[in-house]
Amino acid sequence: MVDVLALIDTITKEDNEVVFIEQFVSDIRDFSSQYGSDISISYTAYNLAGKPSKYPDYGDYPQAFVMRTYGRWWKEAPSGRREFMPQNLGSIVSQDFIDVIFEQAVYPFQVNVYEIYNPGALVRVWARSVQGKWALLWEGAAQTTRPMSRIFSPPLRTIQFPTNLLRLEFDHSNLEYYTELDAVCLVGTCKPFPENSLGTCHTLQNNVVRRRNGSSANCVGLVNVGDITNRIQELNIHQLSPQVDIPTSISTFLDHEFPNLLKQIEDMQKANPSRTALPASSSSLSPQPDQPTSQSANSGAFSCLPDESILHILSYLDLKDLCRCSQVNRHFRGLAQDPHLYIELGLRQFWHCVNPKSLNCLLPRLLYIQRLDMSWCGNYRDICPEEFVDFLGCCGRNLTHLRLNSCQFVNDFSLERIASICPKLQELTLQNNTKVTSRGFFSLTALPGLERLDFYRTSVTKEPLVAILKASPQLKHLNLGSCMHISSMDEVVLTLSKYNPDLVSLDLWKSYTLTSVGVNALGKCSKLEEVDLGWCLSLSTPGLSLNSIAYGCPRLKKIFLASMRCLVDYHLEPFLKNCPLLEQVDVLGSSVTPEIVSRLLRDSRHLRLVDVSFCDNISETHCDSWRRQYPGVNIKQSYQSEAKYRGVNQC
Repeated sequence: MVDVLALIDTITKEDNEVVFIEQFVSDIRDFSSQYGSDISISYTAYNLAGKPSKYPDYGDYPQAFVMRTYGRWWKEAPSGRREFMPQNLGSIVSQDFIDVIFEQAVYPFQVNVYEIYNPGALVRVWARSVQGKWALLWEGAAQTTRPMSRIFSPPLRTIQFPTNLLRLEFDHSNLEYYTELDAVCLVGTCKPFPENSLGTCHTLQNNVVRRRNGSSANCVGLVNVGDITNRIQELNIHQLSPQVDIPTSISTFLDHEFPNLLKQIEDMQKANPSRTALPASSSSLSPQPDQPTSQSANSGAFSCLPDESILHILSYLDLKDLCRCSQVNRHFRGLAQDPHLYIELGLRQFWHCVNPKSLNCLLPRLLYIQRLDMSWCGNYRDICPEEFVDFLGCCGRNLTHLRLNSCQFVNDFSLERIASICPKLQELTLQNNTKVTSRGFFSLTALPGLERLDFYRTSVTKEPLVAILKASPQLKHLNLGSCMHISSMDEVVLTLSKYNPDLVSLDLWKSYTLTSVGVNALGKCSKLEEVDLGWCLSLSTPGLSLNSIAYGCPRLKKIFLASMRCLVDYHLEPFLKNCPLLEQVDVLGSSVTPEIVSRLLRDSRHLRLVDVSFCDNISETHCDSWRRQYPGVNIKQSYQSEAKYRGVNQC
């Protein structure tokens, strides 16, 4: 429901009246992960729709939107994956996103994000036009803030089109625990705001916040400012254009140190002209009339370096810088487009501009590509399945790793073509691709070399999954988290124990059809190092089935048993005795006592993470004592609001 602020302050300038419209999220269009499941309302993305329900309370609430991970624990686990072409990521890296819809398209003036637990993860806000163009409204590094609820209102760039679709990106890699969001509010105008009224606009913005909350102190980023700041706003010099970020050390080297190196080379040429074929003076770097020209003649002092050395330098550059290098001259274009620089390619960071045209431009460079990440790309029909398949047909024959998380162009047709075009595939990740049916999944049985499969929140069912597992004897990593359509997870695990002896990690998060029969079978996977049985409701009373994992999997490093209400001390005893490599343990919501946790901390020398949130027998006093005694272990204990945590954090 769109709320037009009644009698809101307006600006009348040359008969142009600007009225602000405030609206909360009406629907969720897309997201990359959620702590909840699609058959529940707790901790799901759809909790972000509507007005805030918990703010200003601070704490862990199931009515909030919570993402699947936090910190670096998942990346550092045995199932962790490295990024392809990591230099593309830049200095601000996001792990998750959510796309939210508003009822009315407006010119964005303010975005208010209600953060009620572990705030500070938001790093980007994007807006999409009706024509499909994405514009960056704001970007900033993740923040470390006080444990208080807040409304975060980042300063937005001005865009020239109205929007009702926003994408929020999050970096929670440095958070101590899960971040939680209560609502998102978009404030904007039906008409573009006059640029010469920006100063008055910011004053109006403060008035809007006061009328809504009673005080501007309730909105982060909107505080009373002095004369200098007002003057800066009036002159519109506080709106900065996007800056080119060069995060890697090699880029810094090229910008600052390499010119000095070139000067030294030229000095050496002057001192020893006989030792180089280059002209002695820098003014003679262009070809001379009586000398033969070459592709590298106008490459400056780079001409004295062999191409192999230049290629090594270029291998540290990201995709944008390589494209810039290819515009220098013919010599640099040949080097910057050398296919050996594109053995692996990560496009997730460029999701907003990846389309069939950009993919076709990249094709000549992808002759030898083996690892490709197109996650988040091509949504909202920016890439259709046929266009993706055409692209893959030109470059995918040698692919061994393919990541297509949250790609709406993935359907049965594209998956069948992947299985046909990429016979060498070892890794395939398909998170959040819900359009694939059993027909598409069955086609993956044609890929016998698969070592990693990620089906998180897909529609995979038992029959094709069992067939895939039987056809993949080398499988090492399998993610079946939030797969709600598997009728018998026990049968899946029994298949794993029989046909996949090299299994290293298994994620069965929120698998509601897993019983003690399947858990017993896991003990036969002796190479298991990681298993997530969190929120498997059929295992609320695990009996002795966990013993099979403890005795049969001595290499275990990570065991997540969240929300097993009847989990007690004797269930953990076998892990203390037989799993000396334990690093991460989650017993959230269980009935374990401080005694067994103390023994776990004392006896597990490699332990780095223990989550005892919502364990009724464990108090905050216990956790504080353990933190002092074991400073190398991160001990997590979540909580809901108390009076001392209520308030607003301002930044």
